[in-house]
Amino acid sequence: MKKDLSIKQLMVMGGALFSMHFGAACMLFPVQWGKDAGTELWPVFLGVLLSGVILPYFGYLALARGDGTFLELTKRMSPKFGTFFAALTIFVIGPLYMVPRMSAAAWAAIEQMTGFKTGSILPAVIFSIIYYLITYWFVVNPGEVIDKIGKILFPVLIVVVTAVIAKSLLTPISTEWAEPSFNQNPVVYGFLEGYATADLQCALLFGIIVIQGIRNAGIEEKDTNRNLIRIGLIGLGLLGVTILGHMIAGANTGGTIDLTLSALYTEMVRVLWGNAGGILFNIALTAAALTTAVGAVSSTSNIWEEILLEKNPKVFTYRNFCIISCILSAVVSFADLDTIVKVIGPVLDACYPPAIVIALYYCICRKAGNANNLKAAKWATICAFVVSLVQLAVRYSDMFGLGWDHISSFYNMLPLASYSLAWFPLSLLIYAVIALSGEKKQFQTQ
Repeated sequence: MKKDLSIKQLMVMGGALFSMHFGAACMLFPVQWGKDAGTELWPVFLGVLLSGVILPYFGYLALARGDGTFLELTKRMSPKFGTFFAALTIFVIGPLYMVPRMSAAAWAAIEQMTGFKTGSILPAVIFSIIYYLITYWFVVNPGEVIDKIGKILFPVLIVVVTAVIAKSLLTPISTEWAEPSFNQNPVVYGFLEGYATADLQCALLFGIIVIQGIRNAGIEEKDTNRNLIRIGLIGLGLLGVTILGHMIAGANTGGTIDLTLSALYTEMVRVLWGNAGGILFNIALTAAALTTAVGAVSSTSNIWEEILLEKNPKVFTYRNFCIISCILSAVVSFADLDTIVKVIGPVLDACYPPAIVIALYYCICRKAGNANNLKAAKWATICAFVVSLVQLAVRYSDMFGLGWDHISSFYNMLPLASYSLAWFPLSLLIYAVIALSGEKKQFQTQ
């Protein structure tokens, strides 16, 4: 047993962590953000940096300081709500949204690049079967997941990403950045857009994969958290640099490409590198989609096993959950990518504020194990979740024309509702009131 990972091991695992977070989301969304931000790129990037890089690092820091998995941290606050929230999060991160979004993005890019169109669903089915068989090969042995990603998929991603960003900087498609396509505060816009990557929830989930990789490398358990923090710094540092690079690449299109997400990225690479670049992009996007799918399937399967193993140890196993997750993800992936993002994306957004509260609590609170502090954190987290559900109802009402005006009126009365941050002051107030009242009672009894 040893205390610290070698430089090579840190780089491999840091590269793997970057790859899992980068995925198709942080490959496609930043180009879209850069295109939409235009002349307001820098303040938008600041907002994205906060929610898409710094908060995810807090997620890893919370796991280290809380000395437990995502499920364990939430259950300490409240066994029932903690289990429910963890289950909801991993269901959305897993087969309901993130994993199928990865494979759907990869297939959509292949169709656009090759011009392959058919009325039959068979080609998409064949692609999904191959894609999820490869995913299962990566996840079947949990202790080897981080090493496989770092050695196989990370090199592919870093080469292509460097080529795309460098080419965009050296020979930009346009030398003029367009005006922003939004009217709200650019920092807030970037912060809220960073929700789309779900990188904080991913950090809280992916931590278990990284920890298994660290222990598999022969690190003593008492030294695991220190190495986890180092890997997080490397991986998320790389993530921040690549997000900025892709945002600049998006801004450098100058509004000349009127497309979104994978279609936008595919056309941008085609313009920069020609058809050969487009083929290379498809390889990279598939690899990027695989990294996040692998991380999500492995981590969520670990949590499901943690929740249900005691009920039936023979049935509720890690490998069985991996198989189920791959099958369900394949089925959901047949839906249109834009539909997946539009309909399910807001649910993932609703899970972000409670995750922020959980991460900040374990990072900032000096006595995170104190019963009264845990009680305060529990109700602050529940408050964030309830407010997010109200906001979710407002979004669905607007999206589908449901006419829930009374809910919209109520939400708009809340402080910071105009910035979509109403959960923050209310959660902070609830935490402060409960924590301080508990300290006052404790002082009086003494």
